[in-house]
Amino acid sequence: MAVDYEELWGETWGEMQDLGPVHRHSARLIVETIRGLGVRSIVDVGCGNGANLEAIHKELSIADITGVDVSEQALEMARKRVPGTFRTLDLEKETLDRTFDLVLTSQVIEHLHDDDGFLSKLRAMSERYVFVATMQGRMRKSEVHIGHLRNYTRAGLEQQMRDAGFSIEKVIEWGFPFYSPVYRSLIEYIGGQTANIGYSSRDRAIANALYHLYKLNMSTKGDVLMILGKAV
Repeated sequence: MAVDYEELWGETWGEMQDLGPVHRHSARLIVETIRGLGVRSIVDVGCGNGANLEAIHKELSIADITGVDVSEQALEMARKRVPGTFRTLDLEKETLDRTFDLVLTSQVIEHLHDDDGFLSKLRAMSERYVFVATMQGRMRKSEVHIGHLRNYTRAGLEQQMRDAGFSIEKVIEWGFPFYSPVYRSLIEYIGGQTANIGYSSRDRAIANALYHLYKLNMSTKGDVLMILGKAV
């Protein structure tokens, strides 16, 4: 199905990126994983509103920051929250003409038809590392609604990354049990689509409670799949 990403950023993802407990934990895990790698330049492919880049900039003081996305509305949000270079780019069709210590892409690859070609483009931009975050396990109806074409398996994505020219350095499988399967199954049962998070005190309280509950999730089992690769 065709997905309007400008509409999704305007009506759903913007607030979810800031307050959503899964996105907050994802940013934390990204920072923890790349801390100590000596990364001095980074590009976030599918950077959205810049939430991950902002966390990296604050925690790791990386100054050479670039973000690309297909949504100009998302990029406008990113420009307001973190210093860096931001531009509209469709990585299924083009690439940047430079390399970076780290190429980051979170919750993007599952939206793309040519995922092998996408990984090859990430390799072309990677001087040292790549960090790919996506979903594995059974794909839910809510994921189809927001444009997911597939969910991955750990073994399958690891092999695709090796074929693209990366060695596998670290793997995180996050979310069990409170996010996956408990929350993911519940949200499908009550509505079939992840609820939009607003800025009301009630929504903030619920999101914050889930954030602290999710601290108890395992990092070796769950539907959120994160892989750190090294260019070879």
